[in-house]
Amino acid sequence: MTAPRWAHLTSEVLAPWVLAAVMPVLVPTLTTTPAWRGALSGLVVTVLCAVVPVAVVAAGVRRGRYASLHVPRREDRPPLLAMVAGLSALAAVLLVLLDGATSSLVFLGLMTSCAVLGLAVSRRWKVSLHAMVAAASAVVLAGLVPVAAPVLLCVPLVAAARVRLGAHTVAQVVVGALAGAVLALGALALV
Repeated sequence: MTAPRWAHLTSEVLAPWVLAAVMPVLVPTLTTTPAWRGALSGLVVTVLCAVVPVAVVAAGVRRGRYASLHVPRREDRPPLLAMVAGLSALAAVLLVLLDGATSSLVFLGLMTSCAVLGLAVSRRWKVSLHAMVAAASAVVLAGLVPVAAPVLLCVPLVAAARVRLGAHTVAQVVVGALAGAVLALGALALV
């Protein structure tokens, strides 16, 4: 049976690499004065932690190494997550050297925590990175801009889409979402 279009669309629009490209610019723009300083800090994170990894995965898809940009095979994930963690460390060094926005460093810490947790868990189990990153992003955004609280509804939508697509079990999306939310609450405490 073919999965419904909404599940495919949700899975693509709210994919981890999409949120990893948008949130690092959005968070420091909302929390830094002047806003342009936050946006520039966020662009450093976006390029290193979203653009570079998705380019590596896309090249792997073209060469047949990965089935899709979602990297569905659990055993393919650890090297990619290790790369993201390493690029996050490089982004942190650059932000410190460039006197980047503090909120960029905090959000980068959240992204790194998600990558490291995903790396640790992916060695044995296929936790939903979609649910983890969606929950982390939604909790941070709702925490910074309370009127944006409805974005929290995206988390169960992403979870349902991943289960409906057969990419994860209910347990995998629940654990991913809970982990992302807990990590995000820790990051918010620092902002």
